[in-house]
Amino acid sequence: MQLKTRSVNARKGITMKVSLPRQGIQQKVAAPSAQIDILETVKHYLTHDKVEIKHKHHRSKASMYVFFLIDSSGSMVKDKQIAYIKGLVAQTITRYKSKRIKYAAVALNNGDAELLSAPTLHAEELINTLAQLTTGGKTNMRAGFSMIGQLVKTNIQEHVSLYIFTDGKINAGNTDDPFRDAVAFYRQYLTGIKQTTIIDNENGFVKLGLAKKLATSISGGYQHIQQNITIPGDQLR
Repeated sequence: MQLKTRSVNARKGITMKVSLPRQGIQQKVAAPSAQIDILETVKHYLTHDKVEIKHKHHRSKASMYVFFLIDSSGSMVKDKQIAYIKGLVAQTITRYKSKRIKYAAVALNNGDAELLSAPTLHAEELINTLAQLTTGGKTNMRAGFSMIGQLVKTNIQEHVSLYIFTDGKINAGNTDDPFRDAVAFYRQYLTGIKQTTIIDNENGFVKLGLAKKLATSISGGYQHIQQNITIPGDQLR
């Protein structure tokens, strides 16, 4: 086998031929299907005056995770949530083309948490599942945080963005103060998550501001669902 390259003297019309003998070649272990990187092999020869086959490395895309925790109590507006999530998914795909994006969703209804979708690459399937979501009951945010904690393994927390759709009315749990209990659980188990954003669904003339209070309590970001969708700038690199 011969590799042809143009050395520094190539400007004078000289072509260097590098003969690669069948035996005695130092070669790094590579998959049988790996392709030889001609340029890197020649560069190594010119630098070290020794032949060493270099192979092209095909790296898979790094994964990122986008999780949704959705308060589906009677006070929520499902259509707006679906529209917002669709826009968020579209923005995420556009912004992070070099990453494999996995989506998951957990719903809060009837005082408990329900896994709607385990982490999946198929965003459309997740959105279709959300469209079938029923509303009603009280909100147990701690149960939702607990289920998110089961999905978010320690080694992927820094690659996760969590979006919580709620009006902040946390009124179910195992203590007399379910809001405080939920915040305490988040602070203990979920602070390793890269970015958590509260999407405020509160509507009506009287605003209690509980969703914003939740965002402040867990040191998360805050947006109202009627605002333009924005992905935090430092969300994931």
